[in-house]
Amino acid sequence: MITKQSKLRLLIFLCFLLMIGMWPRAVLGLGGGGSLPTSLDLPAEFVVQPSDWVDNERPAAGWPLHIGQLRGKAITERNGIHPIHVMRPDTADPDSALLERDDLIIGVNGEALGHDPENYFVQEVRRARRRGALLEVTRWRRGVIENVKLDPAGAAAPTIPDLTQGEQPDGTRDWSLGPLGVNGWGFSRSTDDGGSSQARQILITRVDEKGPSAGMLAVGDVMIGVNGTTFTWDARRALAAAINEAETEQGGGKLSLKVWRPKTAGVAGEGEVLDLIVQLPVLGTYSETAPFDCEKTEAIIDQAVAYMIEHQERLLQPADRGWLPYINGLGLLATGRDDVMPILKELAHGSLLQEGETLCIQQHVPMMSWWWSYRTIFLCEYYLRTGDEIVLPTIKEYATKIAMGQSGAGTWGHTYAAIENTGYMHGHLGGYGALNQQGLTLMIALPLAVKSGVTNQVVFDAIQRGDDFFSYFIGKGTIPYGDHGAKPWYDDNGKSGAAAVYFDIVENTEGREFFSEMVLGSAPSGRESGHTGHYWSHLWGGVGAARAGDKGLKTFMREMRAIFTLERQHDGRFVFQGNIGERGDIGEPKTQWDSTGARLLQLCVPRRTLYLTGKATPSQSHLSDARIEQILRAGHLAVDEEARARLDVDAILEWLEDPLPPVRHMAVNILEEREIHVVETLKDMLGSENRFARYGAAEALGRVGFANQAAADTLIRMMAEDADTQFRMHAINALDSSDTRLGLGIVAQSAIPVLLQMATEEIPDDPRRVLQHDIAQVLFFNQRGHTRRGLFATHGLEGVDTELLIPALQAILTNMNGRARSLATNFMYPRLEKEKLEMLWGDIYLATRRIAPSGIMFASEARTDGLDLLSRHHVEEGMYLAAWYVRWQKGHGARRRVPHALAALEKYGVHAQAFVPYLKEHAEHFRASGDEEIEEHILASIERIQATTERPALISIADYLDQEMIPPRDGP
Repeated sequence: MITKQSKLRLLIFLCFLLMIGMWPRAVLGLGGGGSLPTSLDLPAEFVVQPSDWVDNERPAAGWPLHIGQLRGKAITERNGIHPIHVMRPDTADPDSALLERDDLIIGVNGEALGHDPENYFVQEVRRARRRGALLEVTRWRRGVIENVKLDPAGAAAPTIPDLTQGEQPDGTRDWSLGPLGVNGWGFSRSTDDGGSSQARQILITRVDEKGPSAGMLAVGDVMIGVNGTTFTWDARRALAAAINEAETEQGGGKLSLKVWRPKTAGVAGEGEVLDLIVQLPVLGTYSETAPFDCEKTEAIIDQAVAYMIEHQERLLQPADRGWLPYINGLGLLATGRDDVMPILKELAHGSLLQEGETLCIQQHVPMMSWWWSYRTIFLCEYYLRTGDEIVLPTIKEYATKIAMGQSGAGTWGHTYAAIENTGYMHGHLGGYGALNQQGLTLMIALPLAVKSGVTNQVVFDAIQRGDDFFSYFIGKGTIPYGDHGAKPWYDDNGKSGAAAVYFDIVENTEGREFFSEMVLGSAPSGRESGHTGHYWSHLWGGVGAARAGDKGLKTFMREMRAIFTLERQHDGRFVFQGNIGERGDIGEPKTQWDSTGARLLQLCVPRRTLYLTGKATPSQSHLSDARIEQILRAGHLAVDEEARARLDVDAILEWLEDPLPPVRHMAVNILEEREIHVVETLKDMLGSENRFARYGAAEALGRVGFANQAAADTLIRMMAEDADTQFRMHAINALDSSDTRLGLGIVAQSAIPVLLQMATEEIPDDPRRVLQHDIAQVLFFNQRGHTRRGLFATHGLEGVDTELLIPALQAILTNMNGRARSLATNFMYPRLEKEKLEMLWGDIYLATRRIAPSGIMFASEARTDGLDLLSRHHVEEGMYLAAWYVRWQKGHGARRRVPHALAALEKYGVHAQAFVPYLKEHAEHFRASGDEEIEEHILASIERIQATTERPALISIADYLDQEMIPPRDGP
């Protein structure tokens, strides 16, 4: 049934289609400026000055142009051309750069640069990269115009060194080689680029004198094969497979290695090939159902427990500021063994608050979320295992303060939403805002506290707020680093695994199933990447996969076996390896972040001792064997460029209908990379009864819609009428101009009134108005050096209905996400005429006064945009707001924002002199806190204010403001 609201939206849309032909069209997106000249009307000695730039952002660095380190900014038009001033060459070595600082780029691939040259240049870079072609760039240098060809990838493909010919490692880190007791370096790149798939040699970089290889292998040896043959595939994974084969009863612990050993150190090519046998302990054979019903798994667990008991003084001591002891404690607790309980009791009792001791969330204390979360989870699981009531008061205090420290958006950061940030609870986070890896850990802690008997309404409310935030991502993609949109990846630093655990604990079947499937899809990659390393990825991966039942964990562990084999040491320890393909140490023992307790958690899932390890999780999988195989095939394709290249169009379109977002996204990427024209097929898919096919078609049309008007019109109609919020999200995001030739933005002008209307809607299954954020992006995005273009930047504002625009802006200025607000303010504030400002002054003031509770990393721009707007119009109430903001803004990044506030205040001329005493107080505050740079900014501004004689006429917006909107003089 079509609602009245849908009919109204459709009517607006149809009317707009009739009107659009009568409007003079603005510049439609990006484009070249025609033929290239043979000269420019510039003297040969011309050097760009700051006054020549068309914008004053990034004055020193310029915009990234997506070829190596190349950066530049557009300058004012010359001879009908819009040149880009080169501010940094494309390589770190100026002598090898084809573009020098102060060159002017005037054309690309034979076309002169026209409107928005940085964006056009980046678009052409992307096209060249997709085609594997060089980019022809026309440069002006000291009066001479000539063409040069750049590699759009920024650098040639890395060369794989031949270690037997004296060639050296490239600076990426080495690896532990598991129970061999050695480190080795082999060629590797990032996970997305294939990891160690091209490694065929491993250079020995360290030998443990207590390990089984001592006296057999030596630093400088090059491992070239196993079991009598040279490596023909990933040397690292081949070695891991050989280790597991040797550890079987049949293998007898004998590992056969083929090693090239140099005869003379430092002499290339001189060496001999040796066949060596390293004796390993016999641990048995992995069962088909491992880690379930597997004697080898049990032997590995026993080794790990023995190691942790031996080193308990280092691994299991209570820590006020740390988390590893509690992860280790959880690992031991997961074993279910009674002999470790005295150690765990000591850890639990040593972690209790003293009688009468309380926790404080008043101040911003870095890393406090980490210190509290794992301790709380450990104490809860310990209590639920033992019933030891002495820990209950501590659990209640931690859970209560964790809940009180949650932001108003339902998130946490490295620390809590300290009361000093806003003056009240559940305000905004400090630092750069939300950190969802840790937020999910806290969301696991709270329901475990409830299971432990905490019945605090504050805790219940926090669970609901957090659930509103994290549930949004179910079905849409992996949970991002912070307060951003869903990412089209399988996992990100373990968050898919942690989400599967959380949703399982709160009995959300849809969330548990979706995120456990995402973890399975990530397993073929090895999951060897993450922020600060992949510790959190491996911590939550296995227990997350187990939420797909026993079959899920069995599948995950089989895919990950090589990675975990090389972590496992001869003494029972598991080491942290660091991200693959990343620069790092070589030859050092792997001692950072002991991972033994973390691995015990996943190895002990079959014992189901803890809620973390599936105490209440169904052992049966919701997945069929066929679906698991399909997920794994997609996961392998994601990291195998050659396999993707072999897919035909039918196979690509089949993947486009998959239930998992990363699979559909992979199919879209392939269509774009090959520039495959299947618009008619995609339009047909929009009418499919399979919602995943509709999602995939909408996403694909945004990237390979080939400016098809009918496709754009269909998406616009469907996004206005469809009740499926997820489809609307895909349809909306398909309408910006990622590529003027391949995308739809150039033919999507008629979406503008529909999107403005949608921006004011209340959508029940989108309580945080994430869809509104996407609307703001599609309408207002206007960043230089980027292929994406918002519809207003592409088509202009002429003819836009004020009765639609103003309510949409008012709604977006109250969005919980600061980035949504900033997108609108950055584009619209400089373009608002007097009559529109009079409708919006109250909203503008409030959006400047109050920071958004989420998206903190990008929230301040809306406020500095507001200060600038108020000052340009000499709004009297803006003076106090600017002076107040100098001190009472978000602290993190204040050095970048204080100059904005001071510049705004200085625009008021002599009127600002009344605020000099207030500014001096601010200067004293920053001096006392040790920030002399900000103090100097303030004192310099005071001098300018006191010296000015300008007296602009002021206007007042008092009639638009309530008194409570005015901030307190001495507080946030």
